Amino acid sequence: MSSTHRRDLHAAAAAVATTGGLRGVIAGGITGAIEICITFPTEFVKTQLQLDEGSSRRGEARQYNGVIDCVKKTVHSRGFFGLYRGLSVLLYGSIPKSAVRFGAFEELKKHAVDEHGQLNSKTRLLCGLGAGLAEAILIVTPMETVKVKFIHDQHLVKPNYRGFFHGVREIIRTEGIRGTYQGLTATMLKQGTNQAIRFFVMETLKEKNKKEKIV
Repeated sequence: MSSTHRRDLHAAAAAVATTGGLRGVIAGGITGAIEICITFPTEFVKTQLQLDEGSSRRGEARQYNGVIDCVKKTVHSRGFFGLYRGLSVLLYGSIPKSAVRFGAFEELKKHAVDEHGQLNSKTRLLCGLGAGLAEAILIVTPMETVKVKFIHDQHLVKPNYRGFFHGVREIIRTEGIRGTYQGLTATMLKQGTNQAIRFFVMETLKEKNKKEKIV
């Protein structure tokens, strides 16, 4: 096979990989958005109860007696969609998170593959770990921090934030960029571990599927 032919094959493979990666990013973002819409009320109630517990430790009266009580009071005071306060924060971050995760993994994979273009068990874990750390630092930590601040703000009699972008501007103006990076270490550990396992399993199954097709 000529060197020109090999270059053409590599270029074609790269184009397919890029297109597939883009589809993966978009599909991942849409899937993530649907998942967020389904699970967000649970996240909202959990955060409300955590904030309520923090208030009680400061000597303030508790507002909720448990999960059911929190749901009832929220729906009664703000309607059903009160359970979706702060949803926009996670939706805005869904596709960027997917883009960073898959983009980081593919970039790390490009430098970690062997001469046959394959990852071994160790490099699969490490590339997944790197992807998880990247999304934790660039997207997940600020997104989760802002989400909690939004939910807490809506808990106030007079909320300070008029919307997502106004809220983010106010947080950065009053607290600086550090105001969006609370719990960074814990988030890095969580996302790094999650994605190391996820990509290890994904790449292992992909490799197994390729071998079965060849056979």
